[in-house]
Amino acid sequence: MFDLQVIGSQIVDEISSLVEQSIVVTDRNGFIIASTNPERLNNYHEGAAMAMREKKQLQMTKELSRKLKGVMPGIVLPIMIQDQSIGVIGITGPPYTVEKYGKLVRKVVELFVADFMSRQQRERSVRELEYFISDYLNGEIDQEKAYRQAELLSFPIQNYTSVAVFQATKYLDDGLVERMKSFQTIHQNLEVVRSGIGELIFLIPDVDRQSLRTGLELIEARATKSMNEFQPIGVGQAGSLKRSYKQAKIALAVSARQKRIIFEEDLKLELLFQELPEDVGWKFIQRTLAPITEDEELLETLETYLFNEGSLQELADLLYIHKNTLKYRLTKIENQLGIHLQNKEHLTELYIAYSLYRQY
Repeated sequence: MFDLQVIGSQIVDEISSLVEQSIVVTDRNGFIIASTNPERLNNYHEGAAMAMREKKQLQMTKELSRKLKGVMPGIVLPIMIQDQSIGVIGITGPPYTVEKYGKLVRKVVELFVADFMSRQQRERSVRELEYFISDYLNGEIDQEKAYRQAELLSFPIQNYTSVAVFQATKYLDDGLVERMKSFQTIHQNLEVVRSGIGELIFLIPDVDRQSLRTGLELIEARATKSMNEFQPIGVGQAGSLKRSYKQAKIALAVSARQKRIIFEEDLKLELLFQELPEDVGWKFIQRTLAPITEDEELLETLETYLFNEGSLQELADLLYIHKNTLKYRLTKIENQLGIHLQNKEHLTELYIAYSLYRQY
């Protein structure tokens, strides 16, 4: 049964804006849980208890107010939801004067309560779906049980083929999630559920890659504008949702570093890096790149050399330096690292080491 205590004060505020009388709200046992007069809170209202039992509006005359505990002249109206009394509204004043408000007040309160209960039910359904999706993707529910549970939730899980994960840098309320679902252009049946702090899981039906990328870019652009910083998104491959989720999480970590949307199927060297223990990665960096990691000028020169194609003159132009200055710096790198940049093995080691260094 619905607990009126949750919105008692809101009801009093709502009714007070409609009628210029003192208002009380009582629970099912007749105790005042909200009132325009704080001194009446938690007092027993015997007239409200009578209205609850009889399920009808009653007048509280001066005579009754003297006999009944906690009662003032006015009227009391049971709040009826699905033929059940869930509480009572009391309006203070001469009974025949305030009685004209009875039908209006009861209707407003019952609509108010019904709307609140409906929103609670929607929120409960959303939470149930979130728990289910999280448990399923994390392997805590087997496939057969998942399909049964999805059916109970009226959720067509079989219609979804891939997963994307969005990691917000700030708190995401339900309103923002709903707005995101309303403006997205990926697919009309895209499902978005929260999972953990700031994490959103996008369950994606069968769509082509370009439509998915375009839609995710729109979401990312709006989120970045709203939160004033890039919001990482990782995308898993179509197929098993559980596998796609794991892939999306790997891509998400890369997205956070590279500041762009990442599809797991595009990962190559980064895929190896994700599986490499960080302490092992740092050991590799120490053995290959350590002597120049404190020299920003040499690091910038090495990055330009490793990640750009072209002649020495073209590379020098990218750095806005003379060709001879570039040659000097490259020689300095070779001497400090004890390598030769023309040696393919040394070059490969440097490429991996610098990529790891940039990742960490």
